[in-house]
Amino acid sequence: MSKLCVKWKRVFCHQFGKCNSTAIVCAALCVLVVFHVSLYPPHRNNFFRPRQVHKYLCDVQQKRHLPENILCKEKRRFLPNFKNPCWYEFSKNSTYNRLRCLPYFHIFGVCKSGTTDLFHRLTQHPQIVRNRGVMDKETWFWSWHRYGTEIQRPVVLLQAICADMPFVLFLYFCIFIANPKRFRTLENFADFFQIPKLSDFKISPNGSRYSDIITGHGDPMDFWDHSLWWLIPQNDQNASEPTVLTPHLIQHVLPDIKLILMLRDPVESGYGTTREDFDVDVAASIRYLDQCLTRASLRSCVYNRTLCKNLPSPLFSSFYDVHLANWLDAFPRHQILIIRTEDYSKNIKQHLLQIYSFLNVGDIDEKTLNKISNTAKKYKTARKEKAGPMLNRTRRMLRNYFREPMKKLSSLLKDEKYTWADVYREQD
Repeated sequence: MSKLCVKWKRVFCHQFGKCNSTAIVCAALCVLVVFHVSLYPPHRNNFFRPRQVHKYLCDVQQKRHLPENILCKEKRRFLPNFKNPCWYEFSKNSTYNRLRCLPYFHIFGVCKSGTTDLFHRLTQHPQIVRNRGVMDKETWFWSWHRYGTEIQRPVVLLQAICADMPFVLFLYFCIFIANPKRFRTLENFADFFQIPKLSDFKISPNGSRYSDIITGHGDPMDFWDHSLWWLIPQNDQNASEPTVLTPHLIQHVLPDIKLILMLRDPVESGYGTTREDFDVDVAASIRYLDQCLTRASLRSCVYNRTLCKNLPSPLFSSFYDVHLANWLDAFPRHQILIIRTEDYSKNIKQHLLQIYSFLNVGDIDEKTLNKISNTAKKYKTARKEKAGPMLNRTRRMLRNYFREPMKKLSSLLKDEKYTWADVYREQD
């Protein structure tokens, strides 16, 4: 670079006949550039190799029959004196304003892993408040509501069961989606977090006001339910698999959100009304998936909306390595806290402390912590308890089928415990 500057100086001097002020100024600027790039190595990479920026399709007019084009919305700047991501929304005539917020954290999976119980315990911390969704926990926004009535299909029953909802809530769900073409927007999503307590201010030592109250939501279907990916404008509807999924949308809206993922043994899916029915459904689902894999990739099969709609048992939801790869593509690993249901059940107190630390909330006294840890489990799936444990042959079939996916997950996370080998040793 320095040799290049000397060359430029000679050129300028030759061009102007002598080293006049113009040549000297240009040479000085060259020296400053060299100094700046050398002193700040990160800038050197940007200078010579500009960072690639994702260019999303935003040159099409938003149509009424499509969901909101989230990746083309301007990113919000949140208030610095709120720990939770919030902003003030002003009226057109500026006569009033109201506080609007989005979630600070998101328990995004998986179904039947204990997310309802975990969310209930977390929100007993004085700095964490519940939202205004179903069971004060679920919004159903990212996977369902933002796509409107497109979720009116048989798999809705599976998803309702997955969400651990009582039958009354399921009926409400069916009625609620009967309103045609009712796409929910980010404004509707923010309504779930319209919580007065978020504006409870404290006074810092320097005299400024701040709020350390946070809120979140728990939608376990968001980890795997991407069945409507073709409605995202940035995806090619004719492609065999998506490019942009829910985690990419969330990252655009909430780049700093804290993500919590609970993973249970993928073998213990436990769907079905009876053990015998479940065994038949599993065998048929494995057969259909294997047929798909003879002509397409695993990712294409897992996100094949026709196949997933018709599978008797939703085995596609248990390919954790495929689904988690999407989230790791959108978020750095340190932003996602992953825990196993089996470990959480054995030591709830330890995991609560770990999650409170991850959420960066204050300590609570030992008595309160013990009370939160020792309360009865918040919700148990009555359908699963009624059906009873799966047949041994079904369990062996599922273990064999998910052995390789679990190895891939373990390799992805660089942790052997995600093969669930220790759990299987205890069971055997």
